[in-house]
Amino acid sequence: MNAHRLVILNSDDFGFSSEVNRAVVHAHTLGTLTSASLMVAEPAWQEAVALAHKHPNLGVGLHVCVTNDRPLLSASEIPDLVTATGTFGADPFTVGLRYAFSGKCSAQLLKEMEAQFARFASTGLPWSHADGHQHFHLHPTVWNHFLNLCDANNVRRVRLPHESLIAHLRGGGDRSGINAMALLAFRALRRRALRQMHSRAQHNSLPYFWCGQVYGLLQTGNMNLQYLQNLLPRIPAGVSEIYFHPAAPHAKRLACSETNPSEAKDVEAAALYDPAFSAELERQGIRPVTYAEAQQLAVQ
Repeated sequence: MNAHRLVILNSDDFGFSSEVNRAVVHAHTLGTLTSASLMVAEPAWQEAVALAHKHPNLGVGLHVCVTNDRPLLSASEIPDLVTATGTFGADPFTVGLRYAFSGKCSAQLLKEMEAQFARFASTGLPWSHADGHQHFHLHPTVWNHFLNLCDANNVRRVRLPHESLIAHLRGGGDRSGINAMALLAFRALRRRALRQMHSRAQHNSLPYFWCGQVYGLLQTGNMNLQYLQNLLPRIPAGVSEIYFHPAAPHAKRLACSETNPSEAKDVEAAALYDPAFSAELERQGIRPVTYAEAQQLAVQ
């Protein structure tokens, strides 16, 4: 099966709002989205869980959140992690520095992440995978807790972002907002994570699973149909992931003159709803799968 092309089509921020939840389920029923990452501290998380139980073929994993949005614990329990508004800090650089050098932050991060893992476990949903909001699960302090909690919950499938800037640009991707230093940092963090995962797997004989390529960082909020049609022919053999944010507040809005059958309000939802996307997947011979299906097929 390794000569074939498998792709996990994932929506981040499942549970963020009812609008996001509806977009996820609609795209899944159309046969595009195969997977979703659940934010367990957001207002619509219970609705997302109920919808996931009604759609058992949707693979659902945990979207660990330690930046920008809401924590699960109260501000009094994690005072060094939250701002005056009760949310995590929004600037990745300053947040990252604080997490790296504060013992108090590290201890409170562990408490918060334990609570998020426990809440997901309480849903009764099968663990599809685990990843992090804004990929902050790769931050060294966060990652150490993250991997320990994955082991404790027998979660062996994780996201490790890996994407080619050159291929992105050649495919007509957005040029504005590209942060070369951030890309280099993610590559270094990925290498560090891989070393630790390989070491642990050798020690306990329980392998982890991750995708060779993960697309979405360089075009975040604007995974439009044209970009996807340019991307699909470049998907390599093996297992890749494409992640989306349909109906999310930061997604690029459709121009007023644009219409589509499902009345999507942003380009990412519109792309997922468009029959042309499914047709291009089929034409390219790319099989949409969940994390669990990908792991099973990859070893055959």
